[in-house]
Amino acid sequence: MSTKSESAPSSDRCFACFSASDETLSILNGETEFSIVSLFEKHFWFHPDDFRENQFLCPSCWNQLESFHRFYLVVEQNHRIKSERKPSPDRIDEGQLLPPVEVKLEELDVSSEPDDSSDDEFKPDDDQSEEAEAKVEEPRKKRKYTKRKKPGDPPAPPKKRGKYKIKNAEELAQEDEFIKTHVKYNCEFCMEDCLTFTAYQRHVLDEHDSDKAYITCCGKKYYKKKALLEHVQRLTNPDMFQCDICKKSFVNSYGRQKHMEDVHVPDELKNFACNRCPKRFMKESQLAYHLKGHENLDKGVAKCHICDKSYATEALLKTHIKSSHERPTDFICDICAKGFFSKTEFARHKLTHELTPAELRRQCDICQKWLKSEANWKKHLIRHRHGPVKCNQCDHESPSKHSLAAHKRNRHGAPNPALTCQECGKQFKRILNLREHMVSHTGEGALYSCCFCSRTFNSRANMFSHRKKMHPQEWLELRTAQQASQFT
Repeated sequence: MSTKSESAPSSDRCFACFSASDETLSILNGETEFSIVSLFEKHFWFHPDDFRENQFLCPSCWNQLESFHRFYLVVEQNHRIKSERKPSPDRIDEGQLLPPVEVKLEELDVSSEPDDSSDDEFKPDDDQSEEAEAKVEEPRKKRKYTKRKKPGDPPAPPKKRGKYKIKNAEELAQEDEFIKTHVKYNCEFCMEDCLTFTAYQRHVLDEHDSDKAYITCCGKKYYKKKALLEHVQRLTNPDMFQCDICKKSFVNSYGRQKHMEDVHVPDELKNFACNRCPKRFMKESQLAYHLKGHENLDKGVAKCHICDKSYATEALLKTHIKSSHERPTDFICDICAKGFFSKTEFARHKLTHELTPAELRRQCDICQKWLKSEANWKKHLIRHRHGPVKCNQCDHESPSKHSLAAHKRNRHGAPNPALTCQECGKQFKRILNLREHMVSHTGEGALYSCCFCSRTFNSRANMFSHRKKMHPQEWLELRTAQQASQFT
């Protein structure tokens, strides 16, 4: 919609607010999408005769009038669609309205006095008439129970209202223009190009009798404008919905908001505590969902049939099977043909082709240490936030929960039946240990050798221990050179 602003003397005052303005719009001759006279006549008490050639509107009043009229059209359209789709009791099976029946007043007996000339046989007995009235009487609807407030009850908490910002016509138009820089509002049925998302929805409803209007972008269907807008915003800026505290990025604003409530809210504000673990929650529904996970773990509802590992939900079990046992390579790099399981891993790999190792590295703001990638930088930040974690089965301390889990799995975990020596039946926890053990049966040569002397080893751990103990200076220089080569 475009308006033509006409220059006017400062003595001309706005017809609506009576304020003087240098930039005005003629009421009768202004080039607008809607007739200004018609809008005043429709929403106010004015008549077309009340307007003259030299009457004007200021830009502020015109914007408010136009925005209200657009809002009026949306409300009118929604209620028209609702009334058209609502089944009417006056419709026959074919969906056509029954013809109206004309009834003349003279054909009706409207006299209030009883007709004594009628035969008694047509008059029902008193008992029969009461029975008939009882049958005709409609059944009473069951009243919905509402708890009555007692004098000693505490006052009910005020209802929370969602924070919703009402956008004007200009802001909505800017959003549509931003979305259309990436995807067009083309109808999926007839490929007609629409100007706005609302116009596209109206077109699909009116022309194709469907209330499931959606826009397809990047292989996904978007039924709401907000979801489509946030998708396009994230395509333009991948860090659009990034947490300001831990720098974790999310797909939309809802994910970021949920992350803030779950992770960064202080424990003193979480009023619902789990009686089986130290976790606390802000909402009772979150606690109920968490307790359901404990119950599923106890009953073994979501248990992996391959490794017998149990999970709190079926969704987590499916993710585990797909990531640990199946790992389909749905994403293939077009440069090196390497396959990846997740989209996140694929996007991280693509950066290694687009950026140099020096551009990929990130520096920690706390200890000034350089990390070779953003993924390593995020893991490093967890160490600062949580600190070292001590094992509950021995005196070992791990720098993170992930390292502690690996320590428990390797030191205190049960052997894997799949890693069994075919010669002596001994089971191992890691395939590396099994491979090193098989050397004792096959009699093959040593697997490892020291790069600083001629000594050989059948254990990788023994080789590293030998280097650090017997060649400390050479080991330090080699380690420093390897770290420097990662950033050059």
